Amino acid sequence: METVQRDFAPRGVDFYYIYKPLAHPEYNNYVTPFTLEERLMHVAEAKRRLGSSIAWLADPMHNPWHEAMARTPNSELVIDPDGRVAARRTWSDPEALRADLERLVGPVERRTTTEDLGLPTQPPPPTVAKGIVPRVEMPPTMAGIEIEPVIEEGGVPFYVKLRAEGDVSLRTTGSGKMYVGFHLDPLYRVHWNNEAGPVKFSLTAPSGSTVTPAGGEGPMLDEPADADPREFLVDVAMNDMTQPLDLDVFYFACDDALTFCIPVNQSYRVYLQRDNHGRTIRTGADNLPTAGRIPPG
Repeated sequence: METVQRDFAPRGVDFYYIYKPLAHPEYNNYVTPFTLEERLMHVAEAKRRLGSSIAWLADPMHNPWHEAMARTPNSELVIDPDGRVAARRTWSDPEALRADLERLVGPVERRTTTEDLGLPTQPPPPTVAKGIVPRVEMPPTMAGIEIEPVIEEGGVPFYVKLRAEGDVSLRTTGSGKMYVGFHLDPLYRVHWNNEAGPVKFSLTAPSGSTVTPAGGEGPMLDEPADADPREFLVDVAMNDMTQPLDLDVFYFACDDALTFCIPVNQSYRVYLQRDNHGRTIRTGADNLPTAGRIPPG
């Protein structure tokens, strides 16, 4: 894509990357942002890592662009000077894009190569130790469900972010298994301080509904610090699937530069409906869980 931009930008073609919902949470340790400011932090991180000269835009938090593009994670659109769609793909293809632009504005004399670019790419943010806490064994047919962080004006960021998933029974009948995962946000450069105490959470169900267990806490570890997620499985039985579960979590947020270590209390509302803007967890070579999760749809 960068070579195509280098060749056709001088001919008056504008190029933009558009940030949409995070395609693969946990890939390179990144987690789904909760606010537009955090999406813009992801954009800044993408600029840092890619060294790209292409401008970035960000989809608003209600994801209108993602919806307009049929919720595809890597779509591509060419718009002509009259505002008409000249080409559209559900998956970006730089060679096909180059052919489109050659048809629309003419070929270039010499194609830029990736070796010509010399992009100053950077690695992902470093973390403290990982692989200390074993991952949970996920039941079959797990998929992301909707969560609503309770964001307080003037409150501290969600240094640790909840991801919730439910099996197909939970999402269709209100009764089944729910995954509760607390993941450090690497853009805040924080870690678990195991000497300060474990993460603790509680779940409150509406009247007539149950969740078992109704809370939990992370493990006590000899390792002084780590960056592994804290994961739990609970059984839920909801009489009314339109009502949320209330989740409260307590943890210590400690930055990698050792300038602060503060206690944090934060809350969420967890709904059992499928998160249509949630994406899949990458597996295999990325050293992430391989069982139990299904693609969005």
